Amino acid sequence: MNADQTWACLAAAFLVTGHGAAQVVPLPVIPNATFAIVDFGAVGDGKTLATDAFQRTVAAATKAGGGTVLVPPGKFLTGPIALASRINLQLAKGAVILISDDRAHYPAGAAGYLNAITAKDAHDLSISGEGTIDGQGQSWWAAFRADPGMRRRPNLIVFSHCQRVEVAGVTLQNSPMFHLVPQNCTDVTVRSIVIHAPANAPNTDGIDPSGWNYYITQCTIDTGDDNIAIKPTQDRSPGNKDYLVTDCRFLHGHGMSVGSGTVGGLANLTVSHCTFDGTDSGIRIKTRRGKGGRLQHVLYENLTMNAVKNPIYLIDWYPEHDAPKDPATETAEPVDAFTPWFKDVIICNLTATNCATAGTIRGLPEAPITGLSLTNVSISAETGMKIYHAAGIQFAGSTIRAKKGPVLITCDAQIEGLNPGGPSRP
Repeated sequence: MNADQTWACLAAAFLVTGHGAAQVVPLPVIPNATFAIVDFGAVGDGKTLATDAFQRTVAAATKAGGGTVLVPPGKFLTGPIALASRINLQLAKGAVILISDDRAHYPAGAAGYLNAITAKDAHDLSISGEGTIDGQGQSWWAAFRADPGMRRRPNLIVFSHCQRVEVAGVTLQNSPMFHLVPQNCTDVTVRSIVIHAPANAPNTDGIDPSGWNYYITQCTIDTGDDNIAIKPTQDRSPGNKDYLVTDCRFLHGHGMSVGSGTVGGLANLTVSHCTFDGTDSGIRIKTRRGKGGRLQHVLYENLTMNAVKNPIYLIDWYPEHDAPKDPATETAEPVDAFTPWFKDVIICNLTATNCATAGTIRGLPEAPITGLSLTNVSISAETGMKIYHAAGIQFAGSTIRAKKGPVLITCDAQIEGLNPGGPSRP
């Protein structure tokens, strides 16, 4: 590794050990007052609609200057609800918020159905506790399978342009669509939550963040789509940056993703000490012409993967089934502001076993993937790694074992430290 890459590894280690991003993400400041939803008419029988009771409770807490909106043990059925600044929606152990699956409770506009739990332009906002928020998404999934062109389904939680946000301890499950979407938010902590949906539940992303200064730690995510998908957006200036993802467990799903698309740009992402078991992808960056942007200073370190179909999947032509099967037939196109651009992506200390393929690294003829280093990477797979349209790919102390075929399948690729023509088995 060069000096810049060495510094990046040291800097990331500095963050992970508790002296960096994990310590400088400000937490919400919530007043001590408590407002129980049952005192405002909510009935925890799983049948009585409590939407108005939730909103009355939030309104009372807001009028008092903020506080905890307490959901006690019981099952509380609700339609869409909106939170506000200086509010902690706290779910006691045994508390379940059931999101109604009755379409009559979801006004639909041109953009789709209302999301279930929302906040916009708020600050000092929290969802916490040992309870569960259940999106009851089964009927929504069935409707989507029957009509993929239906209006956009509700997401479970969407915080838009909020500051000082924390989601901690709760279980989120069975969202009609995405589970947790902190969109263009600043200073966000997500810790010790569980997200679960069936592996075949369509578009049920776990966490889809965008914005600045994120700390995501000790989460277990088992879904039907991206476990985590950072989604850079254009309305963040000077771009999306400063993400630390540590000690998370990825089960069913599409892995630790960036995209699809990187238009808003992303800088300073560290993913560390995470495990992946049965995930479709491990490290996943997906973008394409017209949706590209600057992606730089990205570190993946100390990762363990088992039975992951594609442990490393970096693709500038997403979805890949749209790309020519033979990369040698691709022609370069003009470079513009929306051409994908990678710089200083480092993968170190990764072990992946029992994988279907060793990975895919696929740039574009006019914009090859460059500046990628893989250090102490060990991958065992059925087939080798595809590397197309890439330059300066550096392997160090790394091995790839393929049960059949070559270790590397390459086209228009400059690779150091691993022999593309080497044996399938060392």
